[in-house]
Amino acid sequence: MTVLNEKQNLYDSGTVVKICGVRTVEAAVAAAEAGADIIGMIFAPSPRLIDTPTAQKIAQAVCKDHRVSDSNELVRSNTASHGVFARISREAAPKEFFASCCKQILGRGRPLLAGVFQNQPLEHIIDIARSVPLDLVQLHGMEPASMAEQIPVPVIKVFHVDESFSLENEANSGDLLRTFCHSMILLDTKVGGTTQQGGRGVSFDWGIARRLADMGVPFLMAGGLTPDNVAEALEVGRPWGVDVSSGVETEKMKDPEKIRAFVNQAKNDILDG
Repeated sequence: MTVLNEKQNLYDSGTVVKICGVRTVEAAVAAAEAGADIIGMIFAPSPRLIDTPTAQKIAQAVCKDHRVSDSNELVRSNTASHGVFARISREAAPKEFFASCCKQILGRGRPLLAGVFQNQPLEHIIDIARSVPLDLVQLHGMEPASMAEQIPVPVIKVFHVDESFSLENEANSGDLLRTFCHSMILLDTKVGGTTQQGGRGVSFDWGIARRLADMGVPFLMAGGLTPDNVAEALEVGRPWGVDVSSGVETEKMKDPEKIRAFVNQAKNDILDG
Protein backbone atom coordinates (compact mmCIF):
# COMPACT_ATOMS: atom_id res chain seq x y z
CA MET A 1 0.00 0.00 0.00
CA THR A 2 1.23 3.51 -0.84
CA VAL A 3 0.99 6.13 1.90
CA LEU A 4 3.20 9.19 1.46
CA ASN A 5 4.98 10.47 4.52
CA GLU A 6 4.92 14.18 5.17
CA LYS A 7 8.54 14.63 4.03
CA GLN A 8 7.79 13.57 0.47
CA ASN A 9 7.41 16.73 -1.57
CA LEU A 10 4.60 16.93 -4.11
CA TYR A 11 6.21 20.06 -5.56
CA ASP A 12 9.56 18.53 -6.57
CA SER A 13 8.88 19.15 -10.27
CA GLY A 14 7.13 22.47 -9.77
CA THR A 15 3.48 23.41 -9.62
CA VAL A 16 1.11 21.24 -11.63
CA VAL A 17 -0.52 23.22 -14.45
CA LYS A 18 -3.85 22.46 -16.11
CA ILE A 19 -4.77 24.33 -19.29
CA CYS A 20 -8.53 24.01 -19.66
CA GLY A 21 -11.06 24.76 -22.38
CA VAL A 22 -8.75 23.53 -25.14
CA ARG A 23 -10.66 23.16 -28.44
CA THR A 24 -8.02 22.68 -31.13
CA VAL A 25 -5.07 20.42 -31.83
CA GLU A 26 -2.88 23.50 -32.18
CA ALA A 27 -3.78 24.76 -28.70
CA ALA A 28 -3.27 21.30 -27.18
CA VAL A 29 0.16 20.98 -28.77
CA ALA A 30 1.09 24.47 -27.59
CA ALA A 31 0.07 23.54 -24.03
CA ALA A 32 2.01 20.28 -24.18
CA GLU A 33 5.12 21.95 -25.56
CA ALA A 34 4.90 24.65 -22.89
CA GLY A 35 5.01 22.01 -20.18
CA ALA A 36 1.38 21.74 -19.09
CA ASP A 37 0.62 18.66 -17.00
CA ILE A 38 -3.11 18.39 -17.75
CA ILE A 39 -5.09 19.47 -20.81
CA GLY A 40 -8.78 20.02 -20.17
CA MET A 41 -11.52 19.67 -22.78
CA ILE A 42 -15.09 20.76 -22.03
CA PHE A 43 -17.97 18.43 -22.86
CA ALA A 44 -20.60 20.46 -20.97
CA PRO A 45 -22.63 23.36 -22.37
CA SER A 46 -20.10 26.16 -22.77
CA PRO A 47 -18.67 28.52 -25.39
CA ARG A 48 -15.66 26.15 -25.24
CA LEU A 49 -17.70 23.00 -25.88
CA ILE A 50 -15.78 20.40 -27.89
CA ASP A 51 -17.10 17.46 -29.90
CA THR A 52 -15.81 13.92 -29.56
CA PRO A 53 -14.09 13.69 -32.99
CA THR A 54 -12.05 16.83 -32.26
CA ALA A 55 -11.19 15.53 -28.79
CA GLN A 56 -9.98 12.29 -30.37
CA LYS A 57 -7.70 14.25 -32.72
CA ILE A 58 -6.29 16.12 -29.72
CA ALA A 59 -5.71 12.82 -27.91
CA GLN A 60 -3.88 11.41 -30.92
CA ALA A 61 -1.68 14.50 -31.17
CA VAL A 62 -0.83 14.62 -27.47
CA CYS A 63 -0.25 10.87 -27.23
CA LYS A 64 1.52 10.39 -30.56
CA ASP A 65 4.84 9.48 -28.95
CA HIS A 66 3.23 7.40 -26.21
CA ARG A 67 0.94 4.42 -25.94
CA VAL A 68 -2.60 5.61 -26.61
CA SER A 69 -3.76 2.43 -24.89
CA ASP A 70 -2.58 3.90 -21.55
CA SER A 71 -5.98 5.53 -21.16
CA ASN A 72 -7.89 2.57 -22.59
CA GLU A 73 -6.50 0.40 -19.82
CA LEU A 74 -8.20 2.69 -17.33
CA VAL A 75 -11.62 2.77 -18.96
CA ARG A 76 -12.35 -0.90 -19.51
CA SER A 77 -14.11 -1.37 -16.19
CA ASN A 78 -17.37 0.15 -15.00
CA THR A 79 -16.12 1.25 -11.59
CA ALA A 80 -13.38 3.44 -10.18
CA SER A 81 -11.13 0.43 -9.59
CA HIS A 82 -8.58 2.00 -11.95
CA GLY A 83 -5.54 1.00 -9.92
CA VAL A 84 -4.92 4.25 -8.03
CA PHE A 85 -7.07 3.44 -5.01
CA ALA A 86 -5.78 -0.13 -4.85
CA ARG A 87 -2.36 1.19 -3.82
CA ILE A 88 -3.65 3.25 -0.90
CA SER A 89 -4.40 1.99 2.59
CA ARG A 90 -8.09 2.13 3.49
CA GLU A 91 -6.99 3.70 6.76
CA ALA A 92 -5.21 6.60 5.04
CA ALA A 93 -6.09 10.07 6.35
CA PRO A 94 -7.42 12.54 3.75
CA LYS A 95 -4.12 14.35 3.31
CA GLU A 96 -2.32 11.03 2.78
CA PHE A 97 -5.05 9.76 0.46
CA PHE A 98 -5.10 12.79 -1.84
CA ALA A 99 -1.30 13.09 -1.83
CA SER A 100 -1.01 9.46 -2.90
CA CYS A 101 -3.57 9.95 -5.67
CA CYS A 102 -1.81 13.02 -7.01
CA LYS A 103 1.60 11.36 -7.02
CA GLN A 104 0.33 8.26 -8.80
CA ILE A 105 -1.79 9.94 -11.47
CA LEU A 106 0.96 12.09 -12.95
CA GLY A 107 4.18 10.86 -14.49
CA ARG A 108 3.31 9.35 -17.87
CA GLY A 109 5.72 11.54 -19.77
CA ARG A 110 2.93 13.47 -21.47
CA PRO A 111 0.07 15.76 -20.42
CA LEU A 112 -3.00 13.97 -19.10
CA LEU A 113 -6.31 14.51 -20.89
CA ALA A 114 -9.22 15.60 -18.72
CA GLY A 115 -12.84 15.83 -19.79
CA VAL A 116 -14.96 18.43 -18.01
CA PHE A 117 -18.62 17.62 -17.36
CA GLN A 118 -21.36 19.45 -15.48
CA ASN A 119 -24.49 17.73 -14.19
CA GLN A 120 -24.59 15.25 -17.05
CA PRO A 121 -25.70 11.58 -17.13
CA LEU A 122 -23.20 9.04 -15.90
CA GLU A 123 -23.58 6.95 -19.06
CA HIS A 124 -22.68 9.96 -21.23
CA ILE A 125 -19.56 10.65 -19.17
CA ILE A 126 -18.36 7.05 -19.34
CA ASP A 127 -19.04 6.85 -23.08
CA ILE A 128 -16.90 9.90 -23.80
CA ALA A 129 -14.18 8.75 -21.41
CA ARG A 130 -13.90 5.55 -23.41
CA SER A 131 -14.28 7.12 -26.84
CA VAL A 132 -11.59 9.82 -26.62
CA PRO A 133 -10.06 8.18 -24.43
CA LEU A 134 -9.66 10.36 -21.32
CA ASP A 135 -7.17 10.01 -18.48
CA LEU A 136 -9.29 12.03 -16.05
CA VAL A 137 -12.89 13.15 -15.64
CA GLN A 138 -13.69 16.49 -14.01
CA LEU A 139 -17.10 16.84 -12.37
CA HIS A 140 -17.74 20.57 -12.43
CA GLY A 141 -21.36 20.77 -11.33
CA MET A 142 -23.39 19.77 -8.31
CA GLU A 143 -22.70 16.07 -8.70
CA PRO A 144 -22.31 14.15 -5.42
CA ALA A 145 -18.81 12.89 -4.76
CA SER A 146 -20.21 9.37 -4.71
CA MET A 147 -20.74 9.62 -8.48
CA ALA A 148 -16.98 9.38 -8.87
CA GLU A 149 -17.10 5.82 -7.55
CA GLN A 150 -18.82 4.75 -10.78
CA ILE A 151 -16.41 6.47 -13.19
CA PRO A 152 -13.59 4.25 -14.47
CA VAL A 153 -10.86 6.91 -14.48
CA PRO A 154 -9.62 9.18 -11.68
CA VAL A 155 -11.96 12.09 -10.98
CA ILE A 156 -11.31 15.76 -10.27
CA LYS A 157 -14.22 17.11 -8.19
CA VAL A 158 -14.92 20.83 -8.10
CA PHE A 159 -15.98 22.71 -5.00
CA HIS A 160 -17.39 26.13 -5.83
CA VAL A 161 -16.28 28.95 -3.55
CA ASP A 162 -18.33 32.06 -2.82
CA GLU A 163 -19.13 34.19 0.24
CA SER A 164 -21.22 31.42 1.79
CA PHE A 165 -18.56 28.70 1.34
CA SER A 166 -17.27 27.25 4.59
CA LEU A 167 -14.08 25.25 4.24
CA GLU A 168 -14.46 23.91 7.74
CA ASN A 169 -18.01 22.69 7.13
CA GLU A 170 -17.03 21.08 3.83
CA ALA A 171 -14.02 19.43 5.44
CA ASN A 172 -15.92 18.14 8.46
CA SER A 173 -19.31 17.13 7.07
CA GLY A 174 -19.24 17.66 3.30
CA ASP A 175 -17.66 15.78 0.41
CA LEU A 176 -14.46 17.82 0.21
CA LEU A 177 -12.22 15.38 2.08
CA ARG A 178 -14.21 12.24 1.37
CA THR A 179 -11.75 9.51 0.43
CA PHE A 180 -12.03 6.74 -2.18
CA CYS A 181 -14.42 8.78 -4.34
CA HIS A 182 -12.69 11.61 -6.20
CA SER A 183 -8.91 11.59 -6.57
CA MET A 184 -8.30 15.33 -6.85
CA ILE A 185 -9.90 18.43 -5.34
CA LEU A 186 -10.49 21.60 -7.38
CA LEU A 187 -11.44 24.91 -5.78
CA ASP A 188 -13.06 27.31 -8.27
CA THR A 189 -15.10 30.47 -8.01
CA LYS A 190 -18.87 30.18 -7.85
CA VAL A 191 -20.31 32.82 -10.18
CA GLY A 192 -23.86 33.99 -9.52
CA GLY A 193 -26.49 34.49 -12.18
CA THR A 194 -25.42 31.64 -14.46
CA THR A 195 -25.63 27.87 -14.57
CA GLN A 196 -22.32 27.67 -16.45
CA GLN A 197 -19.49 27.61 -13.94
CA GLY A 198 -15.79 27.83 -14.74
CA GLY A 199 -13.90 29.84 -17.32
CA ARG A 200 -15.47 33.09 -16.18
CA GLY A 201 -12.26 34.87 -15.19
CA VAL A 202 -13.44 35.58 -11.61
CA SER A 203 -11.24 34.97 -8.56
CA PHE A 204 -12.16 33.92 -5.03
CA ASP A 205 -10.45 34.63 -1.70
CA TRP A 206 -7.14 32.78 -1.95
CA GLY A 207 -6.94 32.78 1.84
CA ILE A 208 -9.57 30.03 1.78
CA ALA A 209 -7.26 27.94 -0.38
CA ARG A 210 -4.39 28.60 2.02
CA ARG A 211 -6.39 27.12 4.89
CA LEU A 212 -6.83 23.91 2.90
CA ALA A 213 -3.11 23.89 2.08
CA ASP A 214 -2.34 24.30 5.79
CA MET A 215 -4.25 21.05 6.38
CA GLY A 216 -1.66 19.33 4.20
CA VAL A 217 -4.17 18.45 1.47
CA PRO A 218 -3.07 18.90 -2.17
CA PHE A 219 -5.58 20.57 -4.50
CA LEU A 220 -5.99 22.45 -7.75
CA MET A 221 -7.01 26.11 -7.71
CA ALA A 222 -8.87 27.95 -10.48
CA GLY A 223 -10.71 31.20 -10.95
CA GLY A 224 -9.41 34.39 -12.56
CA LEU A 225 -5.82 33.20 -12.89
CA THR A 226 -3.53 34.83 -15.48
CA PRO A 227 0.20 34.92 -16.25
CA ASP A 228 0.31 38.19 -14.30
CA ASN A 229 -1.24 36.96 -11.04
CA VAL A 230 -0.47 33.23 -10.86
CA ALA A 231 2.76 33.74 -8.90
CA GLU A 232 0.88 35.73 -6.26
CA ALA A 233 -1.93 33.16 -6.23
CA LEU A 234 0.60 30.41 -5.55
CA GLU A 235 2.28 32.39 -2.79
CA VAL A 236 -1.01 33.11 -1.03
CA GLY A 237 -3.06 29.98 -1.70
CA ARG A 238 -0.27 27.37 -1.82
CA PRO A 239 -2.14 24.95 -4.12
CA TRP A 240 -0.56 21.79 -5.53
CA GLY A 241 -1.70 22.91 -8.98
CA VAL A 242 -3.37 25.71 -10.89
CA ASP A 243 -6.10 25.58 -13.55
CA VAL A 244 -6.56 28.28 -16.18
CA SER A 245 -8.81 28.85 -19.17
CA SER A 246 -9.81 32.42 -20.03
CA GLY A 247 -6.57 33.76 -18.53
CA VAL A 248 -4.57 32.33 -21.44
CA GLU A 249 -6.91 33.49 -24.20
CA THR A 250 -6.92 36.40 -26.63
CA GLU A 251 -10.25 37.20 -28.24
CA LYS A 252 -11.68 33.97 -26.74
CA MET A 253 -9.06 31.75 -28.38
CA LYS A 254 -6.13 30.05 -26.67
CA ASP A 255 -2.99 32.16 -27.07
CA PRO A 256 0.26 30.14 -27.24
CA GLU A 257 2.30 33.06 -25.88
CA LYS A 258 0.02 33.42 -22.86
CA ILE A 259 0.06 29.66 -22.30
CA ARG A 260 3.87 29.66 -22.26
CA ALA A 261 3.97 32.68 -19.96
CA PHE A 262 1.47 31.11 -17.55
CA VAL A 263 3.30 27.78 -17.38
CA ASN A 264 6.64 29.51 -16.90
CA GLN A 265 5.33 31.67 -14.07
CA ALA A 266 3.67 28.70 -12.36
CA LYS A 267 6.55 26.27 -12.79
CA ASN A 268 9.13 28.80 -11.59
CA ASP A 269 7.23 29.19 -8.33
CA ILE A 270 8.42 25.99 -6.63
CA LEU A 271 7.20 25.93 -3.07
CA ASP A 272 9.41 25.00 -0.14
CA GLY A 273 6.68 22.87 1.45
